[in-house]
Amino acid sequence: MTISAPGAEGDGGIRGSTFHGPTVVQTGSHGTQYIQFVYQWKPAYRIEDFPAAPRPLVVRMLAQQPSRLLRAAHQAVTFTGRDDDLNDLAFWRDDRAESLYIRLVHGPGGQGKTRLAAQFADLSREAGWTVWQATVNETGVDPIDVNPPPETATGILLVIDYAERWPTPDLHKLLQEPLLHRSGIPARVLLLSRPAGIWWENLEAWIGDNLDARAEAHPLLPLAADPSARAALFRQARDRFAHHLGLSPGEAHRISLPPDLDSDGDYAQILTIHIAALAAVDVHLHHGPAPANPARASAYLLKRERAHWNTLHQRASKPLSTTPEAMGRAVLTATLTRPLTRAHGHSALNRIGLADSTAAANTLLDDHRDCYPPPHADSARAVTVLEPLYPDRLGEDFIGLTTPADPGGPGIPHPVPGAVTDDWAHHAAARLLLGHHTTSAPAPWTRDALTVLIETARRWPHIATGQLYPLLKNHPELALQAGGTALATLAGLGTLDLTVLEAIEPHLPDGRHADLDIGIAAITARLARHRLAIHDPATHAHIYQNLAERQSYAGLRNEALATGQESLRVWRHLTRTDPARLPDLATSLSILGGYLSDVGRWDEALTATEEAVEIRRRLVEDNPTAHEADLALSLSNLGGYLPAVGRWSEALTATEEAVEIYRRLVAAVPTRFFSPLCDVLSLQANLLVDLGRLQEAGPSGPGSQRTPSFPARRNEHP
Repeated sequence: MTISAPGAEGDGGIRGSTFHGPTVVQTGSHGTQYIQFVYQWKPAYRIEDFPAAPRPLVVRMLAQQPSRLLRAAHQAVTFTGRDDDLNDLAFWRDDRAESLYIRLVHGPGGQGKTRLAAQFADLSREAGWTVWQATVNETGVDPIDVNPPPETATGILLVIDYAERWPTPDLHKLLQEPLLHRSGIPARVLLLSRPAGIWWENLEAWIGDNLDARAEAHPLLPLAADPSARAALFRQARDRFAHHLGLSPGEAHRISLPPDLDSDGDYAQILTIHIAALAAVDVHLHHGPAPANPARASAYLLKRERAHWNTLHQRASKPLSTTPEAMGRAVLTATLTRPLTRAHGHSALNRIGLADSTAAANTLLDDHRDCYPPPHADSARAVTVLEPLYPDRLGEDFIGLTTPADPGGPGIPHPVPGAVTDDWAHHAAARLLLGHHTTSAPAPWTRDALTVLIETARRWPHIATGQLYPLLKNHPELALQAGGTALATLAGLGTLDLTVLEAIEPHLPDGRHADLDIGIAAITARLARHRLAIHDPATHAHIYQNLAERQSYAGLRNEALATGQESLRVWRHLTRTDPARLPDLATSLSILGGYLSDVGRWDEALTATEEAVEIRRRLVEDNPTAHEADLALSLSNLGGYLPAVGRWSEALTATEEAVEIYRRLVAAVPTRFFSPLCDVLSLQANLLVDLGRLQEAGPSGPGSQRTPSFPARRNEHP
């Protein structure tokens, strides 16, 4: 794609220049140009320039929509503090011992992660680094041309915001991008997310297994955790917002601090302070009373949004045909769906009941876009519609404030008395996610909508109890579309009704699932804590065993080991009085050997596996038909672990015995035992090669493709 610009200031062109490839062009004050290039495009994501300057602010728009000043991209408030964080990031970036180095910066929404990343990006450019960002592509966006990546003398810094919301396979592909693995060029990947915990442990384990890279996490502490610092932060934001809104410094200084600034824990988040400061400045301009708390500050700014919709609807020149009521419903829809292609925007508006024809949908989408244009008018995002409210926290507050607590019910009051609610919002999420037919395929916005609902439920309990929980109890299959991180967040909600998780549990896949494993592990752990309080010891052991397996699938190796040890402890206790439990004990030992090997504790893995073999030999003497397959499996595992401690000949002996057993079993039941026989034959051939017995190894000899001597352990099914 080539863009040649005539040079008229304000028309989006570039005076006297031609650019090749997809570009983003913005015209700032005094004709300043901002250009953004795309260097990699794949259906799931794209890699492009990290914006090199704050996006320009339009004073006229600020007067109508003051919430624009809260967007991190505008940097309306001067970056403050975080010197220790920036120094720590610089030390990480400049560590020449690492070619690829990955860091997670995590903290709650409103903590300032995006602003920190932007500041660090600017400092990194000054230090000679090339700075990119990776962005998720909206479903259905057409492919675009890309530019060749620029030469970089120092290194590449890639920033990934909302990293926890990426589908796990897509994030894995991104981290394997050749652009990050060019010889001689150091690459740094900065991930930003709200949580760390289980999703990060999973990713960290995958990085360790698949990339030659270090990975570490860095919690971003609240900038305003100390109540004594909040007054200065409020005044700084107040003065900057007053400047942008045309209020004189003298008038701004008359605006008082919120009465509960020191005592309300919500003000520990810098965004909460900024929302309060902006609301205080704007309400002063309009001669009204200052909002009394953070929720009312959000409510005030959203009231100003509604006033803007009304102005556009009633203006004399080219009024929008969309009423303020319909615009509010479109804004709520956009907050749930996030940006969509126009075709998907049509579907979303139809599902949620806002447009029953293409013409009606286009009118509403165009009017909404007039209020909320994409951040880059000429980028790949220009083909999208339904841009949400920013920042995310304000969008979540819009859902919480607009949705009634219990419409038509026993009169449960809304948590913010006097909030402007809309009964339509009570069923909006269900319509959007389910459509007219509950058996239809998931819509492309399902993952985002569920993620937004779950995040909103963290701060607005009536969204949890009135919207999210009933939706998932009645349609638990939806939960699988949310992704693993969202499921983990759901499992961690303090107000959670455990019957929601019990409804979801039967729909969870039995085996591994790259995108859901972390969520399944979190759900299993939450249910396990509940069930361990009410069941008998044998059931406890099975609960621990199931939880350990799910933790192992999620890459939580230390947790799986600890849980597996608890299962073994219970089985040992039970077998002291009930020998019929010996098969369960052997299974637990065999599984534990795998967990120990996963963390490199080979001697202990051997001890557990050898005990399992010993028990299963005794069981085979009494009942070969019932226990021979289990013995073969333990012998196979033993053959895989022994080489780790240099016991090659013993490994071959154990493997040969396993082969002999599996051959007999295949003769009887080929469909069940053929695959295990192939696995152990492969292990046997590798061991023969390692012992120098190449002719006996057969096809696995020199020049052929061979598998490692330590096979992945096969699952045991109690």
